[in-house]
Amino acid sequence: MTEGKRRFLRMYICFNAMKLGFKQGLKPFIGLDGTFLKGHCKGQLLVAVAQDCQNHFYPLAWAVVDKENTLTWTWFLELLKYSLNLKDGTDITFTSDIQKGLLEAVRTIHPLSNHRFCLRHIEANWSKRIRISGEMKKYLWWSTWSTYEEDFKDQLKNLGELSVDAVKELLRYPPQNWCRSYFDTLCKNQMVKNNFTESFNSWILEARGNPILKMLEDIRIKIMNRLREKEEEVRTWGGEFSPNCLKLYAVYLKVANLCTVHFNGETGYEVSEGGDRHTLNQVEKKCTCRSWQLTGIPCPHTIRALKYEKEDPMTEISWWHNKEAYPMTYRDKLMPVRGEKF
Repeated sequence: MTEGKRRFLRMYICFNAMKLGFKQGLKPFIGLDGTFLKGHCKGQLLVAVAQDCQNHFYPLAWAVVDKENTLTWTWFLELLKYSLNLKDGTDITFTSDIQKGLLEAVRTIHPLSNHRFCLRHIEANWSKRIRISGEMKKYLWWSTWSTYEEDFKDQLKNLGELSVDAVKELLRYPPQNWCRSYFDTLCKNQMVKNNFTESFNSWILEARGNPILKMLEDIRIKIMNRLREKEEEVRTWGGEFSPNCLKLYAVYLKVANLCTVHFNGETGYEVSEGGDRHTLNQVEKKCTCRSWQLTGIPCPHTIRALKYEKEDPMTEISWWHNKEAYPMTYRDKLMPVRGEKF
């Protein structure tokens, strides 16, 4: 109530089909973002978006709010926590830009979650503080792509030789929030950008220009159609794993063919890739390069070791990339609804 009048403040939506899709077939990886409404009614739309094994966005929940701040993000995340049974955030990874109020809200509602920061947002802020060359940006990206700590430190050293201040400014952001070397390995996702949530915001751009109720209705219809279309997509797959997974596996396989392997007779392998060398424990499913743990797809060193043992490396691909997971994500649908007059 405002001055004795009823006033619209906020509205949260999370359909049951999206809850089931998340629980049944999606990795515990959620992108968070806020975007402006474009119509006569000003405000913002807060969104939570997951990602399927083809790296397509999967809308989980969205909410209309008057502004983006700690209060509204806390309210949104509290409802999302209840909708998806996220509890204190254990085993969940969030990714987002460094938005006003969002970081504090995540720490409050999901204190045990992992939280990644979009590197493009970090790069933009970093570039404002000091003069950045193309070579320095190259080492920034190489450092974030580093999957193990030693390589990360080497890339920072290379950056430091160009500018000590660049390293100091970069490390204002804790590396565990933006570098693969320190990412959690439970979610089997090595994304360093939050572009899939931005893709969702672009996808609903036209709807965001409508009055609030019309916007929400347009979003509902778009998602209803998308669930059907994505479920049908799996019929075009030629193998047991997603095309995106097989594409990365093919890259790893080419590198694996150039590696040499030594076996200790028990569970350990020593695999050399050019001047680099890693150790692999097949029982623990761990390689010191960490790519296998990060993606759920056997890294070149794992592929080389398993081929040495005459085993099929593809049997070690995580279930998240399997042909079974994709239709389980999209099998629950939004039910049609009647028009306003009913």
